Amino acid sequence: MLKKILFLLLVSIGCNAQTFWTTPVITSLDRPVAFDFAPDGRIFITQKGINTPISITAQVKVYDSNYNYLGIFYYVSDSTDSDFERGLIGIAIDPDFTNNHYIYCYYVHLYNGDERLRIVRLTEINNVGINPAIIFDYDVAENIPGTHVGGNLHFRPSEPDKIYFTIGDLGSNQTDTALNYARKLTTPFGKTLRINKDGTIPTDNPFYDDGNILTGNCDLIWSYGHRNAFDFCFSPVNDSFYVSENGLSAWDEVNMIHAGKNYGWNECEGNFKNSSTTVPCDDTSAIPPITTWGNPLGGVTGILFYTGSVIPGLDNHLLVANSDDGAIFDIALGNAPFYDTVLSNTFLTDPTTVAGLTTIKQGADGCIYALNGGYLINASLYRICPSWMNVEVNKNAPFILQQNFPNPFNSSTAIHYFLKEKSALQIILLDANGKQITTLKEGVSYPGEYELTIDALALNLAAGNYYCVMQADGESQSILISIVK
Repeated sequence: MLKKILFLLLVSIGCNAQTFWTTPVITSLDRPVAFDFAPDGRIFITQKGINTPISITAQVKVYDSNYNYLGIFYYVSDSTDSDFERGLIGIAIDPDFTNNHYIYCYYVHLYNGDERLRIVRLTEINNVGINPAIIFDYDVAENIPGTHVGGNLHFRPSEPDKIYFTIGDLGSNQTDTALNYARKLTTPFGKTLRINKDGTIPTDNPFYDDGNILTGNCDLIWSYGHRNAFDFCFSPVNDSFYVSENGLSAWDEVNMIHAGKNYGWNECEGNFKNSSTTVPCDDTSAIPPITTWGNPLGGVTGILFYTGSVIPGLDNHLLVANSDDGAIFDIALGNAPFYDTVLSNTFLTDPTTVAGLTTIKQGADGCIYALNGGYLINASLYRICPSWMNVEVNKNAPFILQQNFPNPFNSSTAIHYFLKEKSALQIILLDANGKQITTLKEGVSYPGEYELTIDALALNLAAGNYYCVMQADGESQSILISIVK
C-alpha cells in the first residue's frame, strides 16, 4: 500500500512550473544500496549489510509491484565483507528475465582473510534466488581498504549478452600517479569493465590481449582513469554511456564513456589538475567530464537518462543523485541525437530531506524512483511523480474529487465532485503516459455538487487506464479510471 505523501515539491522544469508528489513507497530498509525492476514490476533491493564481524545482514529483498514485501530473495551465505563502502552493492535483472529468470548481484566476499570481488548469477523461482553461480571472481591481493570498492552493474540496451560494471581505485595513493591504480592497464581498479554474461571476456574489449586478466593487460577494461565511478547508465535513445564519479576534494563529475579512453584520474580532477580549482588539466590524453560540481562535494551517486512523456520537461535529460545532501540534479543535454554536451546543470528536487541517495531509476509508470540508504538503518525507496498522478485527497484544494462510477467501465462513467468555493476550474483527461487527450471542463465554476460524464465511444477511447485531473487555484488532484471492452 502507498504510504501517506510527505510533501509537495515545486521545481522549475524548462519554462513551466512542475509540481511533484513524492511518496515513500517502501520503508524500513537496512542500509540499502541498489535496486532493479523485473518486467512484471517486482522490485529487488540490495542491503549492503553490516559486519559482526562478518556480515549477516547482506541480503536482497523483493517486493511486488504494489510495494508489498514478498520476502528475502537471497541471503549472501558465503560471507560478505560489509565494512565501510564494501558489501552487497549492485544488482541487475537479465534482459531475458521473462525466459531465464536470471538476476545478478555484485558484492565483496571475505573468507579467512581472503577478500574478493564477486558477481553471482541467481535463478529466481517463486521470489527466491537459487542455483548461485559465480561468474566474476577477482582476488584482491591486499585487503580492500574499504573505500572506492565498486559501483553497480548494468546491461547495455544494444548488448543484452554483456554485463558492464565498475571497480573504484580502492583508495590507492590519491596524489601519486605512479602509485594509483586508475591508469594501470594491468588491474581492473579505477575502471569501467565489460564481460559476457556467462563470465567470459569479450575479445573485442579495447585492451584484450591474451584472455587472462592476470597477465599482460587486464582484458576486462572498457575505460580507465576513474577514481570512484559510483554508478552509471545507458541511454535507451542512442545507447550512450554515462558515469557519475566522486572527486577527491575539488570536483565531482559526470563522464560520457567511450571504449578505451582515459578519463584523467589521478592526473586530473574535473577539468583541473588533481584537487586544483585554478590550474587546468594539461593531460591531452584525458577525456574531460561533460559536467562537474565543485566544493562542497556532495558525492554523486545514482544516474539516470530519463525518457518519456510523463515528465516531458525531463525527456532526454540526465538526472544525477547526490549522497551527502540527498539532492537530485537535472542535466539538460544538447547536440541531439548524440547528447554529448550539457546545456544546464540545475537542482531538481530533494525527495528525502535527508542525506544518502544511492540509486535512481525510471519506473514503467514514467515516475522517478530514488533510494536513500548506504549507511542508513531506516531507509526508504521514494516515488517521484508529477502532481496529476496523485490519487489521494488533496485537503488544500477548493474541491473534492470523488471516485467515478462505474469503474472500470466499457461505455460511460460519471465523475462526481464537490466545489467548495468559486474557482477557475479545469478538468482534463490524460492517457496512462500523461499525454493530454482532451479538456473535459474549463472556466469559472460556483460552489456545489457536480457530475461529469465521460463517454468512451464519443471520445474514441481504447481500453486501458486514464487519469482524470482536476485543477483549481493552483491545486490539483486526479483519479484513475479504467476502460474495459
